Amino acid sequence: MAWTQLPTNMLLALPTPKPHPFTLKPDKTALVIVDMQKRIYAKPGSRANACIEGNVRLLKMAREAGVKVIFIQSVRKPDSIEFTLFGKEPYLLEGTEETEIIDELTPLPGEHIVKKYTHDPFARTELNDLLIEDRILPTQTTIIVTGVSIAVCAYAACVGFSCRHYMTLIPMDCVAASSAEQEARAFGKFKENSYAFTNSTMMEFSSSGMETRDIVAVLPAS
Repeated sequence: MAWTQLPTNMLLALPTPKPHPFTLKPDKTALVIVDMQKRIYAKPGSRANACIEGNVRLLKMAREAGVKVIFIQSVRKPDSIEFTLFGKEPYLLEGTEETEIIDELTPLPGEHIVKKYTHDPFARTELNDLLIEDRILPTQTTIIVTGVSIAVCAYAACVGFSCRHYMTLIPMDCVAASSAEQEARAFGKFKENSYAFTNSTMMEFSSSGMETRDIVAVLPAS
């Protein structure tokens, strides 16, 4: 069969995933909050503002249950290749106020903050070493990923954890993109059984809760 050029325009129907309730075992779970920073929330009308409430709720529950919390913080250096080669206007410069985590989610002492200089939280950062050091191990630990944008940086985090064989749980009310359409497109890419969807209001933590193998067992076949 010969290759043919795609049509100039295509109309696609994007089914959105159904969130499911989960009760998770705290010592087999980690919460990773991506790029919830002041620059994002300074934009009036940003969809990102709608996911603050869910993140606050989930972070409070996780802390009370003793779940390990990791913040991912996006920063750039003045000589970043994004600016010097690709011509982007400088943004998120390291040390500026716009890079700070929003006040509603201020990290507590002992909670890790991983600085990243690209969209990928694993690229040239200490994240992988930190996971091993804290015994947040593949196949054994469920990773809850929240934050922005679920079409870019939070998406990269989800894929990065999945590629490393972590069950990745996505609370849909705790993530956002610049539009609902972008969110739907991102959700549609998470097909494999190493992803699951929920909401912050549908989650609990308990010592008798679910581990990765328990979540996999209840997911529908892909």
